[in-house]
Amino acid sequence: MKRTIFAIFIGLMFGLVLAPLSLQAWGGGEPPWNAPLLPGGTTVKTESTAIYIEYNLPYEKVLAFYKDAMAKYPDEKFRDWSDQMYIEDQGGAQWHSIGIFKDGGAKTTVKITRDNMTWVFSTLAIRFAGVFFVLCVLWVFLNINSAVMKKFFPEKKKVAKA
Repeated sequence: MKRTIFAIFIGLMFGLVLAPLSLQAWGGGEPPWNAPLLPGGTTVKTESTAIYIEYNLPYEKVLAFYKDAMAKYPDEKFRDWSDQMYIEDQGGAQWHSIGIFKDGGAKTTVKITRDNMTWVFSTLAIRFAGVFFVLCVLWVFLNINSAVMKKFFPEKKKVAKA
């Protein structure tokens, strides 16, 4: 009986801890999830975790707007890729990233994605695998080191005193 109550208690504790995460990740909200938006855009496509907005402006003007808008967000990282400028939120915003595509020409497409649990769990799995790999390499080197130490410094037998 005590085990059942203990198991229910532990289950409730995990539920209470994980509930805010699930509410944040799947809790709805309307696109673009409080991300800064340049006025005058046309929504091209909407997915469950992303929205595509097209502007009749060149890439440089859209990028200038987002650089000004991101000045008040301290946790943003800009990555200049070959096909887009990728702005990633590493803080607590509801949106995860803003991609400004370098299509060229007079139109620019902006993709805003939201945080999702697939991304969170995949990065955690990659980090876990990385730490596990490093620990395995250290274990191999420690075994090699102990074998070398045993060979060069053999254990001395104690002589029993009579």
